[in-house]
Formats: sequence, structure tokens, C-alpha cells
Amino acid sequence: MGKNDKKKILFVEPRGANSNVFDKYMTIPLLGPIYLATIAKQAGYDVAVINENILKREINSEELASIDILGLSCITTTVNRGKEIASDYRKIRKANGFESRTMIGGIHASMIPEDVEPHFDQIIVGEAENIILDVLSGKIKDKIVYTREYKDLDDLPFLNFDLLKESEKMNIFSIMTSRGCPYDCNFCTVTKMFGRGYRAQSPQRVMDEISGYKNGVIFFSDDHFAANIKRTDQILDLMMENGFNRPWSAQVRTEVTKNPEFIAKMKKAGCTTVYVGLESINLQSLKEMNKKQGLEDIERTIKVFHDNGIAIHGMFILGNDTDTKDVFERTSDFSIKTGLDYVQYSILTPLPGSRTYSQFEKEGRLLHKKWDFYDGLHVVYRPKNMTPDELQRGVLRCFKDFYSFPRAVKSAFNTTFKIAATTIKKTYKKAHFPSLRPTIMRLAGRGIIINWIDYNKAYLKYLYNLSHISPEGA
Repeated sequence: MGKNDKKKILFVEPRGANSNVFDKYMTIPLLGPIYLATIAKQAGYDVAVINENILKREINSEELASIDILGLSCITTTVNRGKEIASDYRKIRKANGFESRTMIGGIHASMIPEDVEPHFDQIIVGEAENIILDVLSGKIKDKIVYTREYKDLDDLPFLNFDLLKESEKMNIFSIMTSRGCPYDCNFCTVTKMFGRGYRAQSPQRVMDEISGYKNGVIFFSDDHFAANIKRTDQILDLMMENGFNRPWSAQVRTEVTKNPEFIAKMKKAGCTTVYVGLESINLQSLKEMNKKQGLEDIERTIKVFHDNGIAIHGMFILGNDTDTKDVFERTSDFSIKTGLDYVQYSILTPLPGSRTYSQFEKEGRLLHKKWDFYDGLHVVYRPKNMTPDELQRGVLRCFKDFYSFPRAVKSAFNTTFKIAATTIKKTYKKAHFPSLRPTIMRLAGRGIIINWIDYNKAYLKYLYNLSHISPEGA
């Protein structure tokens, strides 16, 4: 240890707005603060990480009072809470006769640094691992610090989750093995943040890191875990060669199922669930999003994963300019008919940094810039073929249809039957046993939706008033 251990650093990931009740059920932290804390710890700093969602409470004054440098990592929907934490920190330090120093990074600050500039001493734009030590030491004093891409991801340290306060509450460990995305969907900010060039850790580097986590599920948080399928295939080989028998999940695109043998290998290596951006069953909307997939790709994907006993979390985006009011019923019917295990219906959200944001801002279609509501669950713009109120209620209807009590009961019955049928097969050792988790999630999901509606009554009324000249009964 050296002189740096006298400096106390705290990195914080704020909770989302209270209007997003789903945040209460999220316990997967952003990796940026943990990477930076790990680097700072290795350099001799006294450092910790707090994630308010994991704590299930807000950071308190005692935790802020003794901190020399406070770093916030925020997405758009958490940035207002980040500003609030920074303000509280400065007041507490001043009241105790100490100086304060604040910095912010993450996707929101990187996309529109001018929004956070009045609230922080320094803003880090882009990937911070290369420059964080120079910023902490004061060598870099710029108000806005522009960074460069971290080229060799193998040089990154293994994540030290022990620096995360109450990390013992975690049962899912998120691992990043690549950055950048070769695709360019119009609603996404990934390419602007990390570029279209695909940078990846070596398969052995990935294996070495995941071998260090002895408990919990591994979640590969890469935007597309199989963007380089040859590399991912090598990772799967290493998992099996090393006897890695932990359940894991990953985000992938539909094109991976053009190779059913690869999907079978994912299952053999321990994959239990995949998160797939199905996005839309409206072909015009898929083209509008620059998604480069069709309905046949979506249907094939669901079938191939299910044939291999892998659960699918299907993600849809509703409210594109070519969507009409019938898209809700059609999407809901499709989700149920195809047997998706979990679904996530998101409202198209013009996130700062995306082409959608630039377009809607230019066209004057943004309803407001109250960032708390830019979470994919609230309508924040004027759609073309329906009112904001119709879009909001249509998405809620999709959620209610899927996460319903009757469907949960039916799912439980079907799953129990499949387990019984599988058990009596002579080849039961090779069979894929269904899970009751989707049934449990459908029951829990219904309650979450009801809570969301109850908490957001004022916002629902706001959208109704926007959409009706005479909001009778609103």
C-alpha cells in the first residue's frame, strides 16, 4: 500500500426512480463501477462500491461523510438520483468542514455531458478504465474527460465483487467478455458508447474469470455473447473440458439458431436461459429498427432453443412509427402461442445517444426530458399511429395477458405433465427437465404490474390528458 490508501473513494450506482417499481427486483449491478473500484483498489486506494438496488435502501449520510471522492455511474433513468446523491454529499462534507469531489460516468453522461455538467466536478465520457487512476490522482483535471477505447480486454482485472457492499445478497454474477456491437439498431446506444468494432476477451481469459465464482448463476452481459461464434464455441469447449457445471445465461441474437448444433452445445455447457431481442412481429418495424431479421427467424429461434431445453426471455419493443393499435393483440397472441417462457414488453424509448432520440427531438415529438421516465415502461414521446395513452395502455395490456393467473395455472399443469412424462422415459438421463420458474414468474409478474399501475396513476392521467381534448372521467 502507498499514499493512495489515505484517499477514500466510493463508487455508487443509484437506484432507479420510484416510478419504476421493477428496479426493486433488480439485483444485477452495472460492471463499470466494480471495474473502476477494482483498478483503484489495486493502486492502493481505500475503495468501496454501493449499489442502492442491492442494499434495498438509499445511501445514508454516514456512508457519504467520510468519502474524499465520490463517483457516480448512471444510466438515463438513474441520473436524477445520481445528481441528488452528489448534492447531498457536498452538503454533508461542507457541514463537517471538509472538501468534496464528485465525478460521474456511464452511458447518460457520455451521451449528453452537458446535462450533468452543472452537478459534478468532472464528467467522464466513454470507457474510464484507461484513465481512472489519472483522474483520481488529479493528474487529469479537465471538467469533461474524453476517453479512448480499452483495446485489449484481457488486460482488465478480474472483477472484485467483494468491494461491493452486501454483495453476499447476489445470486447472479454478471460477466462482460466483449465490447462493441457490429450491428446498428436505431434505438440502441451501444455502438455510440462502445463502437461497432467488436473487442473480445480470449476464451481462456473468460474461463479463468468464471472459474473464480463458486456460487450463483453466471450472466454473460455482452450485448451479443455469440457475435463471434467461433470464439464462443471455444469458450463452450473450455467450460466442458474444465467441468464447469454452473448454470449460466446470455444475450444473443436470432441468427445463432441457424446453427442448431451450436445451441445444443450451449445447453450441454450449462446454458439455462437466453435473452433474445425479438423486438417486433411487425416486419416494417423490424426494418425501421434496422434489426435485420424476419418473423421466420424469430419463430425458428424459439423452436430451436425450446427443442434444446433452453428457456427464452423474449424482448419486444412496441410503439415504432409503423406500429398500429392492433400490434398489441398480435404481439400478445404471438408470445402466448409460441410458448415464450418470459417476456419483456418495452415501449420504444428515445434514449440520448440513439438515432431515435435525435429524430424525435428534431421532430419535436419528445413529451418531456424528465429522465426518471426514460425506462422503457413510460411513454415519453408522441407515436405516429396512436396516442401516447393508447400506447401506454396497449403495452400494459400485453403484460397483463402474459402474466395472468389463469396462464400461470395452465403453465404449472403443463410443466408438471412434462416432468412426469420425461421421468418415465427410458432415456430420462438425456432428457431436458422443464422448470417451474416461468410459472412462478408469471404469478409474481402479475403483482408487479398491478403495483406499477398503482404507483403510476398520476403519469397515466397525464398521458390521458395529453391524448384527449375532453378527458371526461380522468
